Amino acid sequence: MKKNKIRKQFLSGFERILKIDYMISHMHYPSVEDFARETEASVATINRDLRDLRLKFGAEDILQYDRNEKGFYYSQPSFRIPAMLTSEKQIIAAQLMSNLLKLIKNTPIYSQAIEVFTSLSEDLDGNSKIKAKKLSNRILFLGMEPVKIDNEIWEKLEDAMSKNNYIKFNYEGYGDQKFVVQPWQLIYSQGMWSLYAYNQNPDIKDIRFYNLPGIKNLELLKETFTLPEDYEYTKRAKGNFRRYIGKELLRCKIKITSEKTLNYIKTYKWTDDQKFKKQDDGSTIMTFTSNQDYPILGWVLSHGMYVQPLEPKWLVDEWRENVKSMAKLADGV
Repeated sequence: MKKNKIRKQFLSGFERILKIDYMISHMHYPSVEDFARETEASVATINRDLRDLRLKFGAEDILQYDRNEKGFYYSQPSFRIPAMLTSEKQIIAAQLMSNLLKLIKNTPIYSQAIEVFTSLSEDLDGNSKIKAKKLSNRILFLGMEPVKIDNEIWEKLEDAMSKNNYIKFNYEGYGDQKFVVQPWQLIYSQGMWSLYAYNQNPDIKDIRFYNLPGIKNLELLKETFTLPEDYEYTKRAKGNFRRYIGKELLRCKIKITSEKTLNYIKTYKWTDDQKFKKQDDGSTIMTFTSNQDYPILGWVLSHGMYVQPLEPKWLVDEWRENVKSMAKLADGV
């Protein structure tokens, strides 16, 4: 009876480079022969790996050869190549992240990010890639189709934000009027990229959101500004109802009469201080504070007859007017 031959498992290119990197950082001047012996690869293959280590992994000026010691070393001892994707689970995670990034396609950063994720896993074995692809196709991220962003506008905004330069532009719907703003952040929400900025115009002097497709004739100005410590949107916005910051912090009280609607609402973190209290009549009172006034109104209306605002008065009045108007429309059908 013939014995089954055991197939020898050779290291992939990336695995060999990881091994070479480890040997350089932990051994005393390892040589090409040392690398070949440890990885069971040919000298020619090792020389190609050393070239890739220099050109593809950032070690071009760091990987050095000592003629006296007849071996390699790093001129920066702390240098290490990133471990990248070395397991099937990591490949799956990367594939899922690349799928998630499709929610922000039509922007320059999308293609760059996809290129990174592709390069990370290109040296891994085929079986792992196939398994990862199968699972990633079973997990889906849904969202609004992202709007197309002009590459020139995007690049100018990135440049302005990196240097804190003022920018000037026309905005759709405002004719020939020019806005001069401090570009603070780019924000993605529900398929739309917008610029979160402070408008310097004397008649405005306030924080504004500008949807990127509406920005025209963008210019970078030489003048620079000092970024406020609390510029971040997440530090100013109180609530997660939509991309919006109102003038006033509202203390809201909402009555929820449907158990199914309640279970849905409780699943999410709408605000940091949201609380729910069961009532004797079976309903639940939700309380929270937020400065996102109009998004809260839309959120309440989206739940139909199962959610009723009780406070503040502004929210109750606006909700009532909307309900009356919708009732008139329904009566006319």
